[in-house]
Amino acid sequence: MGLWGRQVILRFGQAGGDGREFRGFRVTFDVKMSKESTPNEAIIEAYNLNPASVALAQADGAVVELYVGYDIPRLIFRGNPIEDGVRLDRKGVDRVLRLECQDGGTAYQESRVALTFSTQTSASQIFEAVAASMGLPRGTIRLPDNFVFPRGMVLNAPARDVMDRLALATGSQWFIRDGTLQFVGADEDTGEEAIVFSAKAGNLIGSPTAKDGGIEIRALLAPSLRPGKVFSLESEEYSGLYVADDVSFRGDSGWGTEFYVTASGTPRS
Repeated sequence: MGLWGRQVILRFGQAGGDGREFRGFRVTFDVKMSKESTPNEAIIEAYNLNPASVALAQADGAVVELYVGYDIPRLIFRGNPIEDGVRLDRKGVDRVLRLECQDGGTAYQESRVALTFSTQTSASQIFEAVAASMGLPRGTIRLPDNFVFPRGMVLNAPARDVMDRLALATGSQWFIRDGTLQFVGADEDTGEEAIVFSAKAGNLIGSPTAKDGGIEIRALLAPSLRPGKVFSLESEEYSGLYVADDVSFRGDSGWGTEFYVTASGTPRS
């Protein structure tokens, strides 16, 4: 446990195989998430791990998980190191393992679709084919009812490109979040329980500010906040429900002052 009750747990290893969990080490993190289809990103630095642990992070197919919180640490990131995204640096007397990762990056970069539909095709048929090729668990999926493409089609492209086309045609958004596939209407939220940020609760940092027709807040780190999720804001200047568009987590497990979330959102319709 770090400064002021902070808890940070870093895990990495092979999916479904051997892995290691690190507690009590200094870990810094910068996690950026959005409702865009491009993968969420994280830069994580872990101090003074032993050589065997470094080798495990450098192995092909490594999966990285980061859990943080004040009471019960909760997942804020799951993903894969990008190509050449694992390196060992020196900062003074410290050996620092730097991990640059993407959420669902392997599925996003490598999945392809090669299918032919000879007759009219529904949005759900296309979605099922593309989702199967990506091999990701499913989160909130809301496909428009009875949306049909009137003619057959040939799909031979990266899965991400086909998913982009499907989202554009149906007025939707798709994104990968914590390794799960999400597909919702462009103005919809994911239907999860709202998180409350309020001056009364003492979890806001500074005052909310207006941004692009919505709001931007900085708050004590709330690990369950995600793009597409609703948050409730209660302050002197602003109040109401907002759908999170962009969410960033920054923190240090105990040696620095940073341990917060920044989020921008638009009013919930």
